[in-house]
Amino acid sequence: MLVFNKCCCCVPLRQGCIIMGYVMILLSFHEIYWMILYTDAMYCSRLKKIWFLHNQIKILAGVLLLACAHNPQTMTFLLPLQIVVNLTSLIIELIFYLLLSSNDLIPWSAALLSFLSIGTVYGVLVVYSFFQEMDH
Repeated sequence: MLVFNKCCCCVPLRQGCIIMGYVMILLSFHEIYWMILYTDAMYCSRLKKIWFLHNQIKILAGVLLLACAHNPQTMTFLLPLQIVVNLTSLIIELIFYLLLSSNDLIPWSAALLSFLSIGTVYGVLVVYSFFQEMDH
């Protein structure tokens, strides 16, 4: 599997994981705020629940990433758990976009947000690289 030496080619992996943890938490709160204020009447309650579930799990993944980046002793069991939680969040996000596209409800802003899934996969690779580096 691909293992990185740096996060974004310039930041050490530990600092990159700390930054990614904070970004995951802040982005999830921003997405919840965006859903409540701007698209409240556009989506049905089930789609909103799926979106909120995705963001709740993403916040949990960010907290787990911060916990294991700040305390390397807990990394051996928290980091694999964070990867599983992050991939679960990605699956729920893709289900949300699949349901949106099946109902022809996907606006251009949601299509742009769907490209963040690629960033999630990159984040999982960076976290895995951090785990491999700290394991050796």
